[in-house]
Amino acid sequence: MSTSLESFESEAAPLSALPIDHLLSKITKVYPPPKALDPYILKASVDPSTITACLWATDQDLHLISAWASRWTGPISLLLTTTAEPSSPPHTALLRRLAALQRHSILLNETLSAHILHLTRPAGNSSSRNPAPANPNALLNLARLFAQTSRVALFPANMSTTPPKTLYRSLLAWSPQASSLEAVQPRLTARRPTILTSRGQSGFPFAPLAPVVLGRDDPLWCTERFFVGPSSPEGGSAARAADWEECLWQIWLENFGDVEVRQTRGWLHDTFPLHSEYVPSSDPPAVTKLRRRLAAKYRSETCVLATRQLAALRSTDKALDAKKARWLKRVCRAWTNGASQM
Repeated sequence: MSTSLESFESEAAPLSALPIDHLLSKITKVYPPPKALDPYILKASVDPSTITACLWATDQDLHLISAWASRWTGPISLLLTTTAEPSSPPHTALLRRLAALQRHSILLNETLSAHILHLTRPAGNSSSRNPAPANPNALLNLARLFAQTSRVALFPANMSTTPPKTLYRSLLAWSPQASSLEAVQPRLTARRPTILTSRGQSGFPFAPLAPVVLGRDDPLWCTERFFVGPSSPEGGSAARAADWEECLWQIWLENFGDVEVRQTRGWLHDTFPLHSEYVPSSDPPAVTKLRRRLAAKYRSETCVLATRQLAALRSTDKALDAKKARWLKRVCRAWTNGASQM
């Protein structure tokens, strides 16, 4: 095999720069616990000032990456899930497929970093399709963890949904809140998260599976709480959308609604329309009802926590604190009242 695959084992520990508690907090949230994690099986050399697209997919969907990358010409951090045992023939075959992608595509050779997560196949599951964990946000968080740029774009949909051709270039050119101060004091001047929607919303709820652009090291990581409901073997759109909505809620709430919302056009999709008003689900009604109850409880808890944090961490700007408190009261009223009646 060629280049990156050969050099992977000889590199210094690729995660040596990351605090061990931070790394373990991301890996241990995957359930059932994975057998192994192989970061940077492919590792592109990228400009750290650009934006990395963070994705996850099962190994059966690896063939979709070429079409996806043709519409996003910047860095990509792809987390692949597989039930292949480490060092087994299927694992070797997967490594060869990755090597072939890198060898035959100049673009992927320059942009793609790939990581493999070896999952445990649930007992009694004889499907030829690999199962996806019940908390897909954890996989997206891992892809983000391994990004090599200071800004990332989180794409929760599967790779059959491809971005507009102009999206990457426009995000590089469009820098909300960027200024000369950021170059001198980068820690003091932070960009707000940007939600990419295909409809004209300015607030939550956003379009299903709406991507988010934010700092790789932003303290906010998508919730990895287990919301119940079997994930389809393909990591289908309904399963992904349900968990991703709670991430969008989290981003919306923890920023007190102060996020950039950007409308985008030109998405291509085979299995799930981003502009759809309805996310189809194959879950039994009882599972769907339980998921909704758990999501409502989660939103109530996050509202209470945000209110307490605002009260405990008062700033010198009393007017701004008062504005945030009013916003929380208005947005959280339905969830806190509803939770008390459960």
